[in-house]
Order: sequence, then structure tokens, then C-alpha cells
Amino acid sequence: MAKLAGLAGTYVDDSMLSGSDEFMKSTDVTSQRFEAKPKALDNFVFAGLEISTTDRGLCLHQRKQIGKLTMLPPDAPFSEFKSRLMSLGWITHTRPDISCRVAQLAQTSSSLT
Repeated sequence: MAKLAGLAGTYVDDSMLSGSDEFMKSTDVTSQRFEAKPKALDNFVFAGLEISTTDRGLCLHQRKQIGKLTMLPPDAPFSEFKSRLMSLGWITHTRPDISCRVAQLAQTSSSLT
């Protein structure tokens, strides 16, 4: 039996399906039911995640989003700091490895006070 590997995502009114041939065949019914538009399956951006296909599988990264987080001078407008904070929140919550650690740290630090 072939390996079923893929990635499915939904963000507001946009959705994305990508994966092995077997995965794509298994999602045909879903795509037809929700009238999904076919998209390029290689090197695209979905909800801030850059997705590409390699020999080993799918590669997800956020280089562009993280690259926007340059240092701000102390006299920068508050709106710039707020924007950076929102970007950090987005990056954190789209990375399960980071968001799990942040949640654990928040639980620990709240019990110390």
C-alpha cells in the first residue's frame, strides 16, 4: 500500500490541499464538494507559510515573515511595535513546537506570582 502523506489547510475562505498522489486522490471528493479551485502544488504561500516540495516531502517555512522582524529604534512609533508583536504572535501560533513551549512557560510563570 502506498504511503498517504499530505497537508490540508483552511484560512478564512481559502483552503489548500497538497501531498502525495494517494493523498490528492483521497481528497478529490472534498475538493469537488467545496468547489475548490486547483492551485499550483509547488512553491506557494498560504496564510504566511511558504510551502515547497522537496525530494523528502513538503517543506514549510516562514523566512519572509520572520525577515520582516528587524530591530526597531527606541523612538519608533507605537504602531510599529504593535505590528511586530502581532507578527511574533502569528509566527508563534503557526509553529506547534514554539506555541507548545510558550504555553508551558506561561503556565509556569503564572504559578510563580
